[in-house]
Amino acid sequence: RSKLRGYSLTPLLLRSQNTTQVGASRSARLAQASHAYQLNPRLTIDSKATYILLDDLWTTGASMRAAIQKLRSAHIDNIVVVILALSRID
Repeated sequence: RSKLRGYSLTPLLLRSQNTTQVGASRSARLAQASHAYQLNPRLTIDSKATYILLDDLWTTGASMRAAIQKLRSAHIDNIVVVILALSRID
């Protein structure tokens, strides 16, 4: 948990595996990401709250899509997505 200008920041999602997507194909990234996250068990989810997902890089979108799916499965509807940079792989 950390503080940033009066806001409390606590990770909502935790990595459930530590695989690296660098150099992986699109299909491999999608498969890895589908099992990559778990909800932080120390948090109480407020389905009426707004949650912000921050990612440093969007390549295939696999990680962000998997994170959104995990939040949706916890009945979280108010999700804001912030991406710092875009990249493309073929």
